[in-house]
Amino acid sequence: MSTLEERIKIIEDRQELQQLFSSYLVALDDLSDIELTLSFFTQDAVFDMSAMAYPSCHGIDALREFFTGVFSNLTHSAHFATNFKITSLEENSASAQSHAIAMGQPAEGERVMIYVQYHLEFKRVDCSWKIQLFSGKPLMPLE
Repeated sequence: MSTLEERIKIIEDRQELQQLFSSYLVALDDLSDIELTLSFFTQDAVFDMSAMAYPSCHGIDALREFFTGVFSNLTHSAHFATNFKITSLEENSASAQSHAIAMGQPAEGERVMIYVQYHLEFKRVDCSWKIQLFSGKPLMPLE
């Protein structure tokens, strides 16, 4: 059986991972601080939304370019995440999935609403969890 300290560490890690994911979505929906949004990712992160006709970005510079475009094109953004489930938890790596309703209102054009399942992989960097892989696939057909 695990020691009390080991069990507490698991609980803390689980809470930190969920807080990281929630904090990322809040920063994203704020549409104002690209550096804050990027701070949740590792330097070599992969952001892959290709299953929903969005680009796949590799590395923090590609993510910066992507989010610069997102922030300049959207007037409003909202992500409502649920069903956060940690699927793997090791000392320095973890994975999880979550379902979300993601909405965005472009400056010009029609509002976008997607029902998505996110897959996340995390890495512990300098004692803090970061997102190393963020991908998504639609739960409902894209309109």
